[in-house]
Amino acid sequence: MYAAGLMHPSREVVRGAALPSEKDTHEVAIKTLQQTKDDAEEIMLLRSWNGKLLAEKFELPEMEIEIERAVEQVEKSIRERKEKAEQERNEKANADKATTTEKR
Repeated sequence: MYAAGLMHPSREVVRGAALPSEKDTHEVAIKTLQQTKDDAEEIMLLRSWNGKLLAEKFELPEMEIEIERAVEQVEKSIRERKEKAEQERNEKANADKATTTEKR
């Protein structure tokens, strides 16, 4: 069921789709590994809409809220990490320019 959530773009499509085969699941795993550049980068696997599907499947309505909250926290963490890395790259580039200018 989880692989189906990664294979399809929306909750409605997943609900109408057949459960993925072992081959489908393997293909999703390979695609995910490629997206993470062999685990070098983090990506979001869950979306908030997956929470409703999982909660329905396990008949745990409170699970939906917890998954949505977790997704928001992880998205924020990934976004902040990317922004910090970008800022550090910019600072390094500016420092390198300043060093090059001083040497002239």
